[in-house]
Amino acid sequence: MHKLRWDDLQYVHAVAEQGSLSAASRALGVNHATVLRRIALLEASREVKLFDRQKDGYRLRPEGRALLASLKLMDHASARIRRSLDSTAKGIEGTFRLATTDTIACLLLPDHLENLRQMHPNVNIEVAVSNDPIDLSLSGAEILVRPGPDLPPELSGLKIGTVEFGVFGSPDYLARTGEQPLRAHKWLGTAPGFAGSTVGEWQLSNVENRREFSADSFLMLAAMAERGLGLAMLPVFVAQKSARLVAFGGRAGLPSTGLWVATHKDFRQQRDIEALLEFFAGALRRDTREGATAS
Repeated sequence: MHKLRWDDLQYVHAVAEQGSLSAASRALGVNHATVLRRIALLEASREVKLFDRQKDGYRLRPEGRALLASLKLMDHASARIRRSLDSTAKGIEGTFRLATTDTIACLLLPDHLENLRQMHPNVNIEVAVSNDPIDLSLSGAEILVRPGPDLPPELSGLKIGTVEFGVFGSPDYLARTGEQPLRAHKWLGTAPGFAGSTVGEWQLSNVENRREFSADSFLMLAAMAERGLGLAMLPVFVAQKSARLVAFGGRAGLPSTGLWVATHKDFRQQRDIEALLEFFAGALRRDTREGATAS
């Protein structure tokens, strides 16, 4: 039997998308006869008729329509591979701004920036740090790495993992307070500008207002918890980076949120920006699989 190849299937996809042999031939950069011959060979080898010839062009038969969704996925995958090969061959060049939170910037990005520089020595990344979702959206950055349940409408990107949260304190603090319930503890809370975050909403619903100190930074909350000033809800990944924090209780009932790599919709389809999206999405997705998620 004739071996089925993407080379063959792209002719089917082009005719189905373009609606005629001539339009498909222009899209593929080949002549009309080549498209007709490749379609005929595929139909003969598989003993199936994929198209009906109509006055206004070629239309997929029911047997062929079932293939269309799969052909679209293959076409998109092929385009991603081409972009990746182009970026590897030509290299990413120029200066790009990346906006993210302090924990991601300090605890995740340095290793990935080092790898990026080795792959693309002529790229320069400016890292802009903010823990305010509005600031991130309005930062003017080409690449955004941000937590949240979803993306605002002006952004387009990939959800690459889940941010898991836990409650943590220092061994000394937990030794002093014993087995008190959550509401009886001193809490390191979220500052007013951070109150609408996943952690801020959880604390508002679950613990009393016993916040002697607060901050709009998980790095600062972790530092205060390390000094024994109270309990803090932190991304699990942040606490795992500290040798001076231990978990309080289990994770049942604790919140989580998404982790996204995105760009503004106006920047999509630009070769270097698409390549950077794929690079950071792949790198941070590996962190997620290893349990190192951040907010």
